Amino acid sequence: MLKEKLKIIIKEFHDTELPKLFHRHLHIDLSAIRTPVRKIITIIGPRRAGKTCYLYQVIKQLMSGGAKLTDIIYVNFEDERILPMTAGDLHQVLDAYFELYPGKESPWLFFDEIQNIEGWDKFVRRLNEQGYRIFITGSNSRMLGHEIATALRGRTLTFELFPFSFSEFLAVRGVTPTHSLIYGKNRHKARTLFDEYMFSGGYPEIVLTAENSLKGRILQDYFNTVFYRDLVERYRVKNTELLRQWLSMLMANIAALVSYRKAENDFRSRGIRTSSSTLVQFARYVEDIFFGFMVEMYSESERKRQVNPKKFYFIDHGLHNYLSLSFSENRGRVLENIVFLELRRRGEKVFYHQTAKGDEVDFYKAGGKDRELIQVCYDMQQLETANREKKALVKGMNELGLDSGLVLTMEEKREEIIQGSSIQILPVWEWLLHE
Repeated sequence: MLKEKLKIIIKEFHDTELPKLFHRHLHIDLSAIRTPVRKIITIIGPRRAGKTCYLYQVIKQLMSGGAKLTDIIYVNFEDERILPMTAGDLHQVLDAYFELYPGKESPWLFFDEIQNIEGWDKFVRRLNEQGYRIFITGSNSRMLGHEIATALRGRTLTFELFPFSFSEFLAVRGVTPTHSLIYGKNRHKARTLFDEYMFSGGYPEIVLTAENSLKGRILQDYFNTVFYRDLVERYRVKNTELLRQWLSMLMANIAALVSYRKAENDFRSRGIRTSSSTLVQFARYVEDIFFGFMVEMYSESERKRQVNPKKFYFIDHGLHNYLSLSFSENRGRVLENIVFLELRRRGEKVFYHQTAKGDEVDFYKAGGKDRELIQVCYDMQQLETANREKKALVKGMNELGLDSGLVLTMEEKREEIIQGSSIQILPVWEWLLHE
C-alpha cells in the first residue's frame, strides 16, 4: 500500500511543471557529488527561507545539463499520504521508482524533510555508499547542522540558506544586481529599494507580499511557529514566559552587547527568577535554530572570548522591525544587522574588536589574507559620532597591523587618510553589491 502511494507521489512530481523560481545566489559545485568520493549535499537554514525552492533550482540546473525530470526522485517527507513511515519503509522509495521506470539506473535523490523519519541517517548513508547522488534538507527544528555532521559522519557538504540578500531582493524586484549598477541608470531605483529592504527584510514570502498589514501577520505567525515548535517543543522548555522575555530582550538589543550576568540581574529586579547559565542555554537554542547569532569579541584566548559580552544579531531585520515596533530609533543597529547577515552569507568568520582602551569596532574578519575591520555608522553627518567611529577603527587597525579599514554608512562615499591609514567609506547598499 505504501509503495503504491509513493508511486503516485513520484509520478505527480514528474507530471507537474516545476514552479517559476527566483534565482538564489547560493552556489553549489555539483562536481562534489560526481566524483568517486561523492558527498551528500545538505541545505540547512531558518524556517521559510526557501530551502525547498532551492532544491527545485538545483533540479532545473541538472535538467539544463541534460538530465530528465524522470531521472530525479523528489519526496517531501512531510506529505501526510505516506506518514507514518519508519526507517524500514524507506527502501520502498527506490522500489516504487524502479517499478515505475524499469529501465532507469541511479537516479538523483532529493529528500525534503527526511528527518521526520526516525533512523533516516542509516538509510541515506547506505545509499551514499551505493553511489547515489543525494540532496537533503531539514527543518531547523528537527535537524541542526551539528546533528547532520554527526549522523552522516563526514559524508556531507552542508550549506546555509538564509532569507533573501539585497542582491536577491533586487532581482525579485526586476533590477539586475551587478556591481556596475551603482553607476548605471537604475542607481536611484536600487537605492530606493534598499529602503524597502531595510524595513521589510528578506523572507521570500514577505518580499512577494504587497500589503504591509499582511506582512506583519505573516511574520507574527513565523515567530509563533519558531517559539512553540522550534524552541518550546524541541527543547522541552518549561519556563516559557522567561524564554519569551529573553527573546524580547535580545530583539530589543540587536547589534548591541549582551551580558548574561547583567541580563540575569535585570530579570531578578523585575521579580523573574533565572540564572545566567539558563540564559546561556536559551541563547544556544536560538543559535541552533538559526533564529539569531551571538558574535564574540576577538581574542586569541578562548577564555576571553567566552567570558566577555557578546553581540546579538537577528536572522532577519524585517522580522525584528515588525515585532519590536522600534525601527525608527534602531536604524543604525538594523543597518549593522544587515551587514552581519551578508558577512555570514559570504562565509566569513567574524568577531567584534575591542581596543586596548575599550573602543569598539563592529566587525573583524579574521580569516587569512582577507583580514579586515569594518565599522557601521548610519549617519556620518554627526561629527562627534563620525570621529568616535573612525578613532576606534584606526586604533583597531594599528593594534591588528592593518593598513586599511572600512566604514559602511547609509549615504556617504569617500576615502580618508588618518594617521597614515586608509579608511574607505561606502554606502551599505553599494557594498552589498560588491560580491
